[in-house]
Amino acid sequence: MILMVRLFRAGVIVVVVAASAFHCVACRGADGAPAGGHDVMVNSIGMRLVRIRAGEFMMGSHESAAQVAKAFPYYGRKIEIDDEFPRHRVRITRDFYMGQYEVTVGQFRKFVEAPGYRTEPERDGYGGWGYNRQTQKCEGPKPCYSWRNTGFRQTDDHPVVNVTWNDAVAFCQWLSRKEAVTYRLPTEAEWEYAARAGTATRYHSGDDPLSLKDVANTFDPSGKAQFGHIQDLTIPPDFRFTTPVGSFKPNRWGLYDMHGNVWEWCSDWHDDEYYARSPLENPTGPEHGTVRVRRGGAWNSFPIWVRVSFRNWNSPDSRCVNLGFRVVREISAMERARGD
Repeated sequence: MILMVRLFRAGVIVVVVAASAFHCVACRGADGAPAGGHDVMVNSIGMRLVRIRAGEFMMGSHESAAQVAKAFPYYGRKIEIDDEFPRHRVRITRDFYMGQYEVTVGQFRKFVEAPGYRTEPERDGYGGWGYNRQTQKCEGPKPCYSWRNTGFRQTDDHPVVNVTWNDAVAFCQWLSRKEAVTYRLPTEAEWEYAARAGTATRYHSGDDPLSLKDVANTFDPSGKAQFGHIQDLTIPPDFRFTTPVGSFKPNRWGLYDMHGNVWEWCSDWHDDEYYARSPLENPTGPEHGTVRVRRGGAWNSFPIWVRVSFRNWNSPDSRCVNLGFRVVREISAMERARGD
């Protein structure tokens, strides 16, 4: 299994705003659920964003560690999910837009080329992670790997990887300045709320790991040579690494790849005990920390890791071949006043 590099450096979100440009393409959703379609907007760089309606949900695991261990007997490792408890009610009080897909290579390239940005793996000399075709193993960090080169095939429609939390925040800052609205990483609560899409099961597709075959690019038989044993998920062998965004079915709210494909950075610091003191409304995570939350699992993740309640973390300057992000776009006060 690939392990992330953990290079510790603190980061802070600072979002600046400037001039906006988008258009709405299917304004039909209601109450965060599909009603013959979804409320989708397309922004100035072609990103599709789905409107997520305000609401409440139960955050965290509905199963004990013992129940999870029983459900995944093939896992063969100690089940460590204490940070998924206690399950608690969360209220999201304002609508927001979330990327329908993970940020793609093509979208990230527009950001890099506009201000001449260099990612942390390119600047710090460590490089990123990638697939060595000779050894047929993933390796890193190495200077030869970055978001531009992962060692496996990527098109402009694949999710960008080898980007740090700091790189993801820089992308959001750039897009915020460009459009005069606030783009940012989702909070952990927003991410889980949107991923669940009104469900209360292990996955938005149900409790059975085999239900992932239609909705997620996860650890499949083609990965055995690289990563060890895996249960028999029937995912096509050409989907061995990342897949073009939207290759699988979306959840009920029209979001793709909320399970698998790539881990997704969230804005929150991680704290194992945060759920015990999390506020009811719009939690944003601990005020301080050393590691940031990542959610959703990836193409090389066991089904136990892509459960919607599963929490993971890395330092803000970590980078890997299975780690990317999606964005949230806030709805401005002016837009709310107009009834947008």
